[in-house]
Amino acid sequence: MKQFAIIGLGNFGAMVAKELASLKCKVTAIDTDKTKVQLLEENSQVVVILANATERKFLENLEVENFDCCVVSTGDDSHASILITLHLKELGAKRIIVKANSEEHAKILMKVGASETIIPEEEMAIKLSHSLAQPNLVDYLPLAQDYHVAELIPPEKFIDKKLLDLRLRSQYRIQVIAIKHQTSGEFNFVPGGAYKIKKDDILVVLGKKEDINNIKE
Repeated sequence: MKQFAIIGLGNFGAMVAKELASLKCKVTAIDTDKTKVQLLEENSQVVVILANATERKFLENLEVENFDCCVVSTGDDSHASILITLHLKELGAKRIIVKANSEEHAKILMKVGASETIIPEEEMAIKLSHSLAQPNLVDYLPLAQDYHVAELIPPEKFIDKKLLDLRLRSQYRIQVIAIKHQTSGEFNFVPGGAYKIKKDDILVVLGKKEDINNIKE
């Protein structure tokens, strides 16, 4: 079973802790705010600790090197996140993911030992912008070299057509890597050319950004 330490139980940290617990992971959640700790204590799947994680001695006793990943989310307290990240790195934490408040904050966090940084508001803004600009774009995942994996609601002209007949690779330069059912969420990976697209399907495609943009209602 994977083990995670979540430091900081604001909206973001608490949600990560709850979701990881629901996925059968072992979660230890830490915060200095008694109210936040009490709220999460209601979840019996999470070990909750009222403590100040900026104190190096506490992190030593926590044995952070035993966790698969430590997630740091201290809200607006940038100084605390930097200090905690530095301690975690020096104490041998395997992987450190930190919520950053800005690009500059993210750069500092990477310098002091973060494995990864995330700026949730910025990432959500990008995702929202893509979904607004492309009404048939359900989800959007950027990859290297301008390639992306995206979930698309099929345009009307695709419905009841076989993948082979649509010639998506040659005409649109995209590859359908899976079909997802909108209601059940079940996946049909690497569908064959004879697969006929249904109205309640979602196409999971791989391609360049501009090519994916071309498939619209």
